[in-house]
Amino acid sequence: MPRPCAERLARGLVVAGLAVLAAAFLAPIAWMVSSSLTPNDRVFRYPPAWVPLPPTLENYVEVFTTTRTARIGRALVNSFVVAVATVGLTVVVSALAGYALARMRFPGRQAVFLLILGGLMIPGEVTFVSLFLMMHGLGWLNSYQALVLPSLASPFGVFLYRQFFLAVPRDLEDAARIDGCGRLRILVRIIFPLARPATATLVIFTFLTSWNHFLWPLIVVTEPSMMTVPVILAYYAAAFQTSLQWGTLMATATASSVLPVVVFLLFQRAFVRGISSSALKY
Repeated sequence: MPRPCAERLARGLVVAGLAVLAAAFLAPIAWMVSSSLTPNDRVFRYPPAWVPLPPTLENYVEVFTTTRTARIGRALVNSFVVAVATVGLTVVVSALAGYALARMRFPGRQAVFLLILGGLMIPGEVTFVSLFLMMHGLGWLNSYQALVLPSLASPFGVFLYRQFFLAVPRDLEDAARIDGCGRLRILVRIIFPLARPATATLVIFTFLTSWNHFLWPLIVVTEPSMMTVPVILAYYAAAFQTSLQWGTLMATATASSVLPVVVFLLFQRAFVRGISSSALKY
């Protein structure tokens, strides 16, 4: 077989394989959206219909208006507040720590960095008991502080910024220092703006992790008014399964998935640059 034909065949096989994988990943999402637009008594009809005819928004109306399900709106607000606060504070803490480890000379710097890298290998669940006792002692149970503060120490974020800052030419920093800039001003005005790909990467990872976090909010939150989306979804899944309201459950899941998708679409280009051409290659 001629080489150009073999290359086209190989490319076609790769594209076909990727198309199959994409369909396998997208099929459950398409079924979720379709079911959310289908009345509850017609979700499991046979043969199944991928396109509901006619589509209805009654499941979404029930999600946001019925007394039993009205708390999903509050859960969306809680998850949004927790995710945005976690992202903002994590970026600040990680950038400051990463800059110190990349640019400042102090005794034990390498040991501190190795200790932070060791934190990447420790499962978060190992710290839940001590963190819960700490939150209880501070009186922070059922509060935003308990949901946000334990996630601020991000070893991945510190590592990401440190590696990116090491790649920034020192001439920029030296020129700014000659102009009278201090370290903090150099970081805020010069170094940090150059780290947009790394920032986008950290924003997406942190936002999605915070939005989807289930076990820690389940432990520290008992009041329905403070529950986040994953916790409230677990309660609704049990309630709707017993009452066969699968359309309403799919509407709840669809509504809770919109914001993470929007965040990823907003940062996807910088995210790809951050993964492919910035800190992770050094």
